[in-house]
Amino acid sequence: MSKKAEEAALKAFPVDMHPLNYRDLIEQFGGKTEIDINTYPRRLFQQGYEQAEEDLALSWEDISDILTIDYLLNQEIMLDEKVMSTQEFYTEVLRRFNESKAE
Repeated sequence: MSKKAEEAALKAFPVDMHPLNYRDLIEQFGGKTEIDINTYPRRLFQQGYEQAEEDLALSWEDISDILTIDYLLNQEIMLDEKVMSTQEFYTEVLRRFNESKAE
């Protein structure tokens, strides 16, 4: 489990949380008083999926970072007179971007 996923899970379901009661479920589902046990797991999955979509969406800051990495890597390649395929180049851009986000 990623650090971000673990933090989100702990926020939604704290370690010291008492067993779920009906009131907790009503609040979790936006005031709905009838909870269908058949759709409950699907709803939890949907919430997780929607959160993942939000977490993975690129911001304008991310695009700016990617373009900066692209520019700097191009400079390195020209100075070192290196040859890289397009795939190698963008794989390296992606690796550096992911490393910068992990910090």
